[in-house]
Amino acid sequence: MNTQEILQLLDDHDISYQVFSHPAVYTSEEADKYLKDKDFAKCKNVFIKSRNGKNYYLLMLPENKKVDWKKAQSELLSPSLTFASEDELEEKLKVKSGTVSPFNLLNDSSNTIPLIVDQAAMEENNYVGVHPNDNTKTISLTWTDLARILSSYGHLFEERSL
Repeated sequence: MNTQEILQLLDDHDISYQVFSHPAVYTSEEADKYLKDKDFAKCKNVFIKSRNGKNYYLLMLPENKKVDWKKAQSELLSPSLTFASEDELEEKLKVKSGTVSPFNLLNDSSNTIPLIVDQAAMEENNYVGVHPNDNTKTISLTWTDLARILSSYGHLFEERSL
């Protein structure tokens, strides 16, 4: 899905949101240059997989938090996790590095990739900023609405302590 399709989807579901345009950003640190004064949780999105390649996960963490691999393995009941490759990102979510977002899951027609949100990110603010599959824009919406839109398309949205 492209930005316009995502915005139409949000409109169709009567979801309130704001769109912020900015130069292309590839990391949460770069995004902060343009969005630091905006009132929403700022997160980084990490696409990971089990080493055997059978399971993929999209993690949302507070922007300053690193992946705690041991805790993630325990929470996801997966003995060995690693970052997914650029090729896997393009194959599974249809995007390139730097545009990873929960909205990428709308490109996963198999509905097999869950969104795992770190509890600390959700506690930071009622709103979250996410790319609409385009790293020149950020959409601010409530966590509840993000969960609702993804769930309406069959995608699992889980809050965990990572």
